[in-house]
Amino acid sequence: MWLADTSIRRPVFATMVILGLVILGVVSYPRIGVDLFPKVEFPIVNISTTLKGASPEVVDIDLTDKVEEAVNTINGVKTITSTSTEGRSTVIVEFNLERDIDLAVQDVREKIAAIRNRLPEDIDEPVIEKVDPDANPVIWIALTGERSIRELSTYADEILKEQLQRINGVGAIRIAGLRLRQVRVWLDRDKLSAYRISAHDVLIALQRENIELPGGRIEGEFKEYLIKVKGEFTNVQEFNDLIVGFYNGTAIRLKDVGRAEDGMAEKRSVTRFNRVPSIGLGIQKQSGTNTLEVTDRIKKEIENIRKSLPAGMKLEISFDQSHFIKRSIEEVQFHLLYGGFFASIAVLLFLRSIRVTIISAIAIPTSIISTFAIMNVFGFTFNNMTMLGLSLSVGILIDDAIIVIENIQRHIEKGMGIREAASFATSEIGLAVMATTLAIVVIFLPVAFMKGIIGMFFFQFALTVVFAILVSLFVSFTLTPMLSSKFLKEHTSSHTSTSVFKHLSDWLEKQYKKVEESYRRLLSIAIEHRAIVIVSAVIIFILSLYITKFLGKEFLPSEDQSRFVARLEAPKDYSIDQIEGMFKKAEEIVLATPEIMTIFYGQGTFGEVHKGTMFIGLKPKSERTRSQQEIMADMRKQFRQIPGLKGTAEDVSLVGGGQRMVPIQYSIRGRNLEELNGYSKQIVSEFSKLSGIVDVDTSLEAGKSEVKVYIDRNKAADLGVDIATVAETINFLIGGEVDITRFKDEARGRRYDVKMRLNPENRKDPDDIGRLFVRSKDGRMIELSNIVEKAKNIKPPAITIVGEVVNLRDQLNWFETRPLFGKTVVVTRSRDQASEFSEKLTDLGANVLEFPTIKITSPDDFTPLDKELGRLESTDWIIFTSVNGVDCFFHRLFELGRDVRDLKGVKICSIGPATTDRIKGFHLKVDCQPPKYVAESVLETLKEIEDLKGKRILMPRADIARSYLPEELQKMGADVADIVAYKTVTATNGDNTVLDRLKDGTVDIVTFTSSSTVRNFAKIVGEDNLSAFKKNVQFASIGPITTETAEEMGIEVSIKADEYTIPGLVKAIVERVS
Repeated sequence: MWLADTSIRRPVFATMVILGLVILGVVSYPRIGVDLFPKVEFPIVNISTTLKGASPEVVDIDLTDKVEEAVNTINGVKTITSTSTEGRSTVIVEFNLERDIDLAVQDVREKIAAIRNRLPEDIDEPVIEKVDPDANPVIWIALTGERSIRELSTYADEILKEQLQRINGVGAIRIAGLRLRQVRVWLDRDKLSAYRISAHDVLIALQRENIELPGGRIEGEFKEYLIKVKGEFTNVQEFNDLIVGFYNGTAIRLKDVGRAEDGMAEKRSVTRFNRVPSIGLGIQKQSGTNTLEVTDRIKKEIENIRKSLPAGMKLEISFDQSHFIKRSIEEVQFHLLYGGFFASIAVLLFLRSIRVTIISAIAIPTSIISTFAIMNVFGFTFNNMTMLGLSLSVGILIDDAIIVIENIQRHIEKGMGIREAASFATSEIGLAVMATTLAIVVIFLPVAFMKGIIGMFFFQFALTVVFAILVSLFVSFTLTPMLSSKFLKEHTSSHTSTSVFKHLSDWLEKQYKKVEESYRRLLSIAIEHRAIVIVSAVIIFILSLYITKFLGKEFLPSEDQSRFVARLEAPKDYSIDQIEGMFKKAEEIVLATPEIMTIFYGQGTFGEVHKGTMFIGLKPKSERTRSQQEIMADMRKQFRQIPGLKGTAEDVSLVGGGQRMVPIQYSIRGRNLEELNGYSKQIVSEFSKLSGIVDVDTSLEAGKSEVKVYIDRNKAADLGVDIATVAETINFLIGGEVDITRFKDEARGRRYDVKMRLNPENRKDPDDIGRLFVRSKDGRMIELSNIVEKAKNIKPPAITIVGEVVNLRDQLNWFETRPLFGKTVVVTRSRDQASEFSEKLTDLGANVLEFPTIKITSPDDFTPLDKELGRLESTDWIIFTSVNGVDCFFHRLFELGRDVRDLKGVKICSIGPATTDRIKGFHLKVDCQPPKYVAESVLETLKEIEDLKGKRILMPRADIARSYLPEELQKMGADVADIVAYKTVTATNGDNTVLDRLKDGTVDIVTFTSSSTVRNFAKIVGEDNLSAFKKNVQFASIGPITTETAEEMGIEVSIKADEYTIPGLVKAIVERVS
């Protein structure tokens, strides 16, 4: 073979060629970036547009529809997904993988620019960006200290942000929890009315009296002068002396109708680091840069910044992506070295020659280091995929060298000269070595051209393996025969200077002979029974394919990263302070976990104040007994104990690009939003029952409660008020989102927003809208209550109608689907006990007030129940009369270390579909379910099944229950154990809102779903109050027993369910109201 012969004849040339490749690899090594995964450009473009204060439907019509229409014409669009929320439109455009994403982004920008004049004027400019795996911050830092939030915010925004942006490799900076300085103008509604000053008067005064304009220049004979008209206020207090109007000839100043203060932006986001209020700064790296290098530079700069921080401020790293990347790459590097070492040991054991082993093993480092050069040329990085490729190829790299040198050694042992053997043996098997190597290349090379996102991830993996194998082939044809011709000796396999090694070599030779003999016999048997061998191989192959059906499949397996993310969600219409209080409970749960090291909490950081995120750092795996997945499962369980909170825990996304780390996502599509909502709830409910599924969530959310303002156009015209004046007045005084003007701080050289709004006490209730005044065209002050009407607490469709007379025909369909609109219904159970009931009433338009009257507790003594649980093998029937009875029975059974298998042979009777569903949730069969949910129906149904005489019947029930059923069963000859499984006690209800509304007559219906709710309701409200308001309220009962209890308490039930279920009760309420 020419290549081998040339290397043998010219050893210096062969050495220099291989050394050149190695040097190129060494030089390339520090230039190769380090990351967790290969850089993958997702073919997705996001278009985000903000229209402050706009409802979801307005955003959908005025923004989203027009953007979708524009981008839909672009070539290569695969799917378009849009979301319209309060004040924000997000359109996600996915292109075909073959589409150049940079050109696609340019096309999107051109299309949006073409329709810009069709979009509302007051929108923020659309933000168009491609989804980038590097878009997630690589490091989060928290600025904390004994300073106010305003001071921390100002320092973070004006100083710290600029210091971090100067770092080489740093891209964008995200800031969370920021409350910047603002000049706040607070107006008093009553004073405005008294001095006959309108919102527009104050607005115009602020805009006209705080202004700085260039005045041009004066051109003298020898000099020129620039003119600046200094009409801006020099300090905040000067705003208070601003004249906003005149009353009876007297100047009215701003301080007469309100006040101006040097304040800060409204509280719309909150961040904390280990309980301490902070400002969070998320640092993104520039696309394609080395993550580890960038984070190292950031940490170094943080150390320098700490030295110059103002007294009382601290700068801490709250989240660092590089830790996991560094640990992962170091693990792979370790296994790479580990694999190379043991591959060499294997060669030594089988070839039994140190010289042969060294010559063969040289192929591993030379091939791997040379591969670095090719990786650098192709722009690859050290990541899990390329390092996996190098680790996988370690055993393959040495194969070619082993085959060549083993053949050389064989010919030497036969008496051939060393140089001759090196040349002849390499030529003899050259074609075979090339064939086996190219076969491996053919296996891996197609992987690089796989389609889809998976193919993009495996591109670097496949080519890295191919590069390394081809280099090893080149080494085996050049360096290996050359070194063999120089360093091998005759009979190297049988001579050694180390006696210990000789004895080991002889012992291994004997073992090899035994294995060889065993293999020879096995081979003879296989040759004699060829058909059986072939059939067996085919069967094994088919079975192997079938077994893959039972193997798990996922893109990225879950890893213990010693960090994870907890996502929190509260009802959308809660205030930010109420949500923060709810989220604090979750934060305390996390901090109470012993494995937790750090927690970075953020609420409203992405514009949605009802959502929060906690970045949680754990102790290293070596310092804790529980795995990350066990800790996450425990937190999910504890989050469920917080009423109203939806809490999830998930791994930190390894891929990036803003994607959540959830393994399965479904898209439910349709034309009717209400039907989709119903389907999504059903799907979530069914998925939640499946084993192994946690954190089932849906992107479909209920909207905030709204107040629609309807303007009577005719009245407004008669009074000389235009629609724009009404809308702008409400926007200025209630919303306070409009930038009125700017205040320039000469000392700091910065400008700050000036915002105007009513005092908080003047805008607590929707009725306050009607108390606002506007100025008519003839100068009169008109109260809005004369020309507007309001509808309160309306859920989606989320639309605010301004400037339209109510058209009943257009709205009729909406009201027909909400027959309980305008009705206030009291539910006498808590949300966790009656969520289905409350949701059904809300969906039908009712304003639901929760007034919990009962609380489920354990019995005073478990002895009777425990005794019966010990006699289950002799029990014939168990009769469950309620869901609570089922829950408490099985809870106690499991507490005693037993399970549902103890109920084998026991028949179960269930009263009501809800009770039946709960029993089936424990994978048990219900043998008897009476058609009606009363004791008489139970008796009749049981008698039809079998004779109950002598049968042992267990009834786990509440402490207060009707005795009719057990007494009648005993009369039939049954041995009945009527056992207390739980107690229903009166709930401690500290909320007097419902009582006040009952007294005021603003409650329409009070619902009872059990006898306990009736008794406890009467006990809480008191006999005097009950008699006072029951004549103004209708009472609804779920069944005859509940109705009987109510009538015993002197409560007349006017709404009775024909079907004794929650849907039956809802149906009866709707029919009564209609």
